[in-house]
Amino acid sequence: MPQRPGAFAAQFAPETLQRFKALCRQQDKAYSKVLERLALLYVETEGGILSTAGSAGPPLKGAQKRQVQVESLQNKLLEDLLKRVEILEKKETKTLYELDRLHKDLAFFTSGLKEPES
Repeated sequence: MPQRPGAFAAQFAPETLQRFKALCRQQDKAYSKVLERLALLYVETEGGILSTAGSAGPPLKGAQKRQVQVESLQNKLLEDLLKRVEILEKKETKTLYELDRLHKDLAFFTSGLKEPES
């Protein structure tokens, strides 16, 4: 039976796989999506994601470049998140304003008074 495009099989140490799946379940994330994201980060950093600060010897130029790329990607993601938060906060303010206006309109209506002309 042919596998679907993008499918693969892997052999993990059983304890590692169990802990990984348990953490994904705890965080309510599909472990296949987590693996896919890790693979993408690995490719984008040309393997630099696995570099450790305590590795022997001076960092290579390629490793430094990849670190800058990772930091740049993180900064872009942070900027995007901050923009999204700002948009949501503006929408919340607008929604609260509209709710307040509707509440006042309803109060006028239920009291039998006419709303003052603006």
